[in-house]
Amino acid sequence: MSARKESSYQEISESLAVYFERSVAMVRRYADVIERRYARPALEISAEKFKERPIMMTFLAIFAALSALPVLSFVGISIFVISSLVFFATATTILACFVTESIIVCIAICALGSLMIVAIFATMFFITIYSMLRFILLVRTGGGSGAMEWAFETRQHLLGKRREDHEYDGSTIVVDHQSPESQVNVRNSDPEDE
Repeated sequence: MSARKESSYQEISESLAVYFERSVAMVRRYADVIERRYARPALEISAEKFKERPIMMTFLAIFAALSALPVLSFVGISIFVISSLVFFATATTILACFVTESIIVCIAICALGSLMIVAIFATMFFITIYSMLRFILLVRTGGGSGAMEWAFETRQHLLGKRREDHEYDGSTIVVDHQSPESQVNVRNSDPEDE
């Protein structure tokens, strides 16, 4: 196990060394290009111009040295300001989206709550109307027994349909509460009949 770890560490360190050497070689190539194309010609031109006009080149050298800090500060501050504006614009946009979405969600919740209250009242209204019409119809057709039938139907609708199973001597008794004169169905529970 430790031999594997050592070989793995060795492979990693070798690959890192190869990567580092490639990076160093690439930096050297770019530095050579910059030195050959820009730095040496600039120094040679500066030396020639200094020989031709020493006061002017001294002034330019002092001016360049003194203006390096303000120019670098300007570039740094500009980058900072631009980055800050981009950050604040992004943060403000995200915040505005969250606030807008929160407002829309609150409006949707209020609308759905209002619709739920309207639906509850409408349901109660229609149930009451249906119940009253059914009562009138049953009393008109059946008289006093119609009122009992209406009470039974109303109880079934409100409480749901009920079935009661009772075990009795090997047979099942099913009581179905559908009408005031509920009938008892007796079913044989012998496996042979099924």
